[in-house]
Amino acid sequence: MTYPRTDEDELRHIDVPAELAARLQVGRAPGGEATVAAGLAADRLGTQPRSLTFLAEVVRRGGADYAGTLPEPLPNPEQAALAATWLTAANSVEVSERGPDHDETVARWLENVALVVAARRREAR
Repeated sequence: MTYPRTDEDELRHIDVPAELAARLQVGRAPGGEATVAAGLAADRLGTQPRSLTFLAEVVRRGGADYAGTLPEPLPNPEQAALAATWLTAANSVEVSERGPDHDETVARWLENVALVVAARRREAR
């Protein structure tokens, strides 16, 4: 017996870094599906929403380029590797193609990912 794929199964197939880079090239953050997919990935790794919010503040204060140089942008190696893929994607956008609020857009997106994780945690209770 096969079970139908769930929305969560579908979201796992979204290439979040590619979506992030593509949207940032036009000065916008990824839409809901990519943000939810990022939140699911972060939640599966046990990422705390406050860790993502802290990373967003690092991006806001120091820039996405700076945040991308951090050896562990999130607390454990698996979480750090996930965040590194997002920061690498954000930083892959040529400086000349970035919108004027590039770092703020990345920071807000990270905060939205944190909100997804927090919402999942509330639902699980």
